[in-house]
Amino acid sequence: MITIPGRAIVFDLDGVLANSIAMVEKAWRAWALSHSLDPDQVIEITHGRRKTEIIATAAPWLDAQAEAHRIIDMEMDLIHEVIPIPGAQAFVESLPAGCWAIATSGEKEMAKARLRQTGMPIPRSFVAAEDVVRGKPNPECYLKAAAGIGFSPSDCLVFEDAPLGVEGAIAGGMTAIGVSTTYPVEALHRAVVTVPDFRTVRALISGGKLQGVLIGTVD
Repeated sequence: MITIPGRAIVFDLDGVLANSIAMVEKAWRAWALSHSLDPDQVIEITHGRRKTEIIATAAPWLDAQAEAHRIIDMEMDLIHEVIPIPGAQAFVESLPAGCWAIATSGEKEMAKARLRQTGMPIPRSFVAAEDVVRGKPNPECYLKAAAGIGFSPSDCLVFEDAPLGVEGAIAGGMTAIGVSTTYPVEALHRAVVTVPDFRTVRALISGGKLQGVLIGTVD
């Protein structure tokens, strides 16, 4: 058992709370093929980045904003394929109100649609791609998410499935916990610990306030 102290939690969304990997990759593969790009090369740079940044890297001659809207429409058509990460819903529902937030590289309406698809509540602090100037690994999204629930960075635990996200959380002065749904454990080596999903994670609560998390084994 490992105990990690913390008074608040900032979650990434895709690959952490919602399993949207198949849906996202399906949309990006279709988009890549429509522009005669190598789908595997495009997929390789998608995780943890904003759509406009991915497009600017993969196809800088295209209008990144217009193409991002195309991909959002493609993803929305596949929203039914999104499912919760095992244990995530029960873990989120066990948390005291106002102690958790989301910081995602996805666009807000699409991200909220994915969260609703999993049956999980939407927190009051929900920072998405259009809310920041600089995407991950810059810590801007995490800092805004923490500020939105009134906690300092040092109080926050961050659950992330991508190396860029882990790096951003650490850069923001937060404690990063890896979730190995998208990348292998080795790729998340800078996290203090990595879990396969939330079946191994319990919230430590005292006096109605979060005190940290306990990480053990799958029941």
